[in-house]
Formats: sequence, structure tokens, C-alpha cells
Amino acid sequence: MLIPAFTVGGKQSGQTLDLASNATPVLEANLEWTFPLAFAEIISGDGRKVFRQRIDLTDTESFGTRKLRLPVNLKGRAWVRFETWDIAANGAFTQPVWLVGHL
Repeated sequence: MLIPAFTVGGKQSGQTLDLASNATPVLEANLEWTFPLAFAEIISGDGRKVFRQRIDLTDTESFGTRKLRLPVNLKGRAWVRFETWDIAANGAFTQPVWLVGHL
């Protein structure tokens, strides 16, 4: 399982995204896999709590690719990352994108 490309609001892992007051950034992730996928999660945090948004991917088949484009509500969050898991419990994840202007 691979995540060859990942951005949130155009920013890659390790970069900082400045959130506009009412903007909803788009998470984009390219996925490649061998076994069918089970789910993906958008994981974010505010410094006290961790939030998870699960995306069902059980409609996938073996040896596939997919590009996900998902609007994400990151108001009040300090960071966001992405992970995906297949039916054999293999996973792939990204490092976080840091968020500023989130209060």
C-alpha cells in the first residue's frame, strides 16, 4: 500500500497551512494498493483531543489506484494527517501538515 502524493490545502507533510477564517481546505491523496482497501482516516488534533473521520473504502478491488479529494473542516485544529488500511491490516500513513490561523 502506498500514498505517493498527499496534500491538504496544497501543503505537503511537514509544511504549514494558514487557514483562512471560513475556508474549507481540500485533502488530496493518491492511493495505490495490492489487497482491497478497508478504510481511510483523516486524523487531526487541537492539542487536547484527537479527531478521526473515517472513509469507507470497501468498494475497492485488488491491485487498484484511486485519487481522493475530500473537503475537511479543520477549524480549531493544530495539525492533520492521513492514513489508510487494507483488508489484511496493512497500513500506510502520512506525517502531519501543521495548521495556523485555526483559532
